[in-house]
Amino acid sequence: MISWQTDTVLGSIALIELMFRKLREVIDTDESIPPELRLSLHATLDERLISGKKRLLDSIGRQNGAWAMPMSPPRNNLQ
Repeated sequence: MISWQTDTVLGSIALIELMFRKLREVIDTDESIPPELRLSLHATLDERLISGKKRLLDSIGRQNGAWAMPMSPPRNNLQ
């Protein structure tokens, strides 16, 4: 069973993805937007979506008192 915080964050992510999907539809169907600009807008949306998801998922860790840790510690290049 997932916590209510996780459920809320996952719901927020779903809504954000829906909004971004709608924006992409507008970008792709608006004839006044040149193809080069469309590519740039989609790339910007990709960056913003990933960043937003990361912030939301990080908020779960902060609320639960845990931070995401790497699977293994960083390696020292001198070893």
